[in-house]
Amino acid sequence: MFFSKNVSQQKKEEVSQSLGTIQVATQVKYLGLPMVITRSKEQVFGYMNDSIRNRMNSSKNKLLSQGGKEVLLKAISMVMPVYTMSGNKLSNKLCKEVTSMFANYWWGEAEGKNKMHWCSWWKLAKEKRVGGLGFKDLQNFNKVLLAKQVWRLISKPNLLVSKVLKAKHFYRDSIFKCKIPKNVS
Repeated sequence: MFFSKNVSQQKKEEVSQSLGTIQVATQVKYLGLPMVITRSKEQVFGYMNDSIRNRMNSSKNKLLSQGGKEVLLKAISMVMPVYTMSGNKLSNKLCKEVTSMFANYWWGEAEGKNKMHWCSWWKLAKEKRVGGLGFKDLQNFNKVLLAKQVWRLISKPNLLVSKVLKAKHFYRDSIFKCKIPKNVS
């Protein structure tokens, strides 16, 4: 269980003892996501940058061909943030940083400096049938995943999650008319 920082230590212990085996939780992760999301999403989701950077900078990945880099970017690095993005709107800054890492990895580096980018990432992110390589635009992909959640709330209003979110965020109006605070997912 979580307690507000305004709850005294004595009250925390009383509640914990009365509930039995339930433990007080601290800032931990559950299914790879932080259990408490603070106001600074860059700080909370910064682990994504580190995780993606570690995957791409592995010594095994330095010698990959362009085809191998494409597979790595699509299969690993672009799939890693999907779970996070399906329930949270990532900041534009974070999406741009991750996209920049993808582009720098794609074009490579020599002697510690990034090589020249021969075309923009946005051209590479186009579908293959129109001349791109089919990489995902993270900002648009994030919006699509969140829209899928909204559709689920609308089409299945009897689900527990739909009822809880409606009661908390848009109990008076529709989901399209409610004003969402900046610190919610």
